[in-house]
Amino acid sequence: MYPMKLSSVYKDYLWGGHELERLYGKIGDGNCTAESWELCCHPDGESVVKNGRFKGQQLRDILRQHPEFVSPRHKPEDKFPILIKFIDAKQNLSIQVHPSDDTALPELGEEGKAEMWYVISATPRAFLYYGLSQEISKEELRAKMEDGTICDVLNKVQVHAGDVFFIHPGTIHAIGKGTVIAEIQQNSNTTFRVYDYLRKDKDGNYRELHVERAIDVIDRTPIVPSQVFDNNEVTLKGARLRSLFECQYFNVMRVQTMGGRVKFMCAKETFHSLLVVKGDGYLECKGNRYEFRAGDSIFIPAGFGEYYIHGNNEILMSKL
Repeated sequence: MYPMKLSSVYKDYLWGGHELERLYGKIGDGNCTAESWELCCHPDGESVVKNGRFKGQQLRDILRQHPEFVSPRHKPEDKFPILIKFIDAKQNLSIQVHPSDDTALPELGEEGKAEMWYVISATPRAFLYYGLSQEISKEELRAKMEDGTICDVLNKVQVHAGDVFFIHPGTIHAIGKGTVIAEIQQNSNTTFRVYDYLRKDKDGNYRELHVERAIDVIDRTPIVPSQVFDNNEVTLKGARLRSLFECQYFNVMRVQTMGGRVKFMCAKETFHSLLVVKGDGYLECKGNRYEFRAGDSIFIPAGFGEYYIHGNNEILMSKL
């Protein structure tokens, strides 16, 4: 067992830009880098290990051979539980919703998708759409999707670097332009798009909408937008730890080291995923040193034991 550096999988969706290239050197084959998948075991994107004994192998294949690297409960045939990515919204993303485990239709290949957003950067007046702002019937909701006025009944929330939002399945939402986020989510790519600003793809076609399916899963209860506030931070010598969010699918903590080091224990119950969002440094463990920089993704197998994070950096640590 050792800390495995992972390759990126790039997506060039039409709303993406070049901020991931500027911040992290993420350059795909398309005209932009809208998303960079950093921990993924999914048919739409597979992480490949970049170092050590498993170099060149897909992470999914490794975890089939060693399910204990995920957790003692994980079986070789089980799906890896989470997916982690960077997102650069140069333009507004489509208005969309994801089903829950209970409202997804497995016979159609649907899966539930809960997700957490950590805002890395945001331009002035950047925003997101987050849930319905008023009560509305299914008929009214359908009409607003079809005539393009759906945004009139959504909460429009300004965002700033460091904000954290949990997007519960069933919550209608969209990321606004000028925002770069890190997303930790269930390992699902099920999205029901309901409005896309009449944009056309590179072939001149409108993107597919899923109005009827979305109406079935949208939670029509008005909500007050909220985020995870900075009231759960621990300060150590040369480091700060902040618990961002915990749910049944994942647990995310922000680690900031400021010229010092901080010790962690990766017990057998869960792996650790380290997503470096700022700065650089190195991991010290078992007499070895593993350098990292902003944009790197590192998978630490469950049961690895203790390790130290050194440097000046900001890292999102995800686990079960």
